Amino acid sequence: MGDKHRCVVCGKAFPEGQGIMLKVGDEVLAFHNKRCAVKFFKALIEEVDVNELKRAVSEVKKMFEEDLRKAMDERGKKI
Repeated sequence: MGDKHRCVVCGKAFPEGQGIMLKVGDEVLAFHNKRCAVKFFKALIEEVDVNELKRAVSEVKKMFEEDLRKAMDERGKKI
């Protein structure tokens, strides 16, 4: 059986290949399901400096908006 990971939110152990694994610098964050990941990131957002968070939200939002625009343009060209 493969390696086990432990969810940083609830402590539940889960096997390699399941759950959500994110690497942030040298830190590895393991979540056994999306509910625990969302709970963690909600708490994280509350801890981050508001100005830095606003800048990051703006950049990530722009990235997704651009991806959506490209997808809409590609769909429009097929007609």
